[in-house]
Amino acid sequence: MKWFQRCALIMMLVLTVAIAGCSTQTPPKEALLNATAKTMDASSYKSSMTIQLDELLLPESADAASMGLSMAAVAGMIKDATIKADAIFQKDPMRVDMNMEITLPGMMDMKLAIPMIMTAEQMYVKIPNIPMLGIPETIADKYVVLDLEELAQQQGTELPQMDMALQQQLVQELSAALLKHFDEKTYFSEVKVSDAGLPEGLKAERVVKFAISEDNYAQTVETLVNNALPEVLDILLANEAFLSYIQMEKAELEKAKTDLETNKTEILNVLQNNLKFNVLELTGAVKDDYLVYQAAKIAVSIKDEETGMNGSVGLTMTSEYSELNKKLELPELPADALTTDELTKLFGGGMTGL
Repeated sequence: MKWFQRCALIMMLVLTVAIAGCSTQTPPKEALLNATAKTMDASSYKSSMTIQLDELLLPESADAASMGLSMAAVAGMIKDATIKADAIFQKDPMRVDMNMEITLPGMMDMKLAIPMIMTAEQMYVKIPNIPMLGIPETIADKYVVLDLEELAQQQGTELPQMDMALQQQLVQELSAALLKHFDEKTYFSEVKVSDAGLPEGLKAERVVKFAISEDNYAQTVETLVNNALPEVLDILLANEAFLSYIQMEKAELEKAKTDLETNKTEILNVLQNNLKFNVLELTGAVKDDYLVYQAAKIAVSIKDEETGMNGSVGLTMTSEYSELNKKLELPELPADALTTDELTKLFGGGMTGL
């Protein structure tokens, strides 16, 4: 897993903790520590996630036009796309079974189902049965197994270990660094459970909403650049284990910290005027001190005054969690999974990119 993918995972966990940590009656800092430990310590759970692409405006570029591509046409094909993922997570031994379905309404409601299984050392991906891709019937609907350590070696990196204890510590420290800088009264509010629009049948004790709005956006940017981000960088730089886990070199983060200090005024200006979160709302439903449901609405706009190229993207996301800490039945790993070498031979050498 590349460092930016690992960072994305960590930041999503941090946001989850932020909601859960502020959804108890205790003060935010104390609630953060308690909720983090409980949420991150779950040994297993089931989850159901949906991502809806509500808005997409891609800036036209000369390079794309030279290849006969229209960004408006591309946006039209993938706008309103939906990704659904049902997953089962088990901490020890580490395993994630996921069924992902991608629907593209702009392409005649094209649906692509991708079942996958991930362990600490391997990933199994089911080959889709889509006639237009020319996939032979003999291998359609079979699994191909990827050796994660081998892939890491090919890319000149080491296979990162899925250290759940280290991940928990990292999320706790980053969450505390971020949360303490955001005023509770400004950003957090409680929502009546009956007004929260929770899925039918979902039981919750409390619902908390975190929102960045037009009124607090300037304060948000100042807080991030002047307070939160520098502290996050300091935490990462002070812990070699954290750097190894997110696969970043110390020199990279030291340069990022220097750039942040040197170009602070420019960064503030860009975030205030060119790269802007028009909407960022996160809602979390809590039961028994666990986050059982979360919803997010995000709308980002990008404006380049020099070129006049503007873009925007809007997403709606929901996630539901159940069967926390229960023993979950997992099927046997596919015994007839194809290796990448076998797949390459079956395709006559046409799959060398795998």
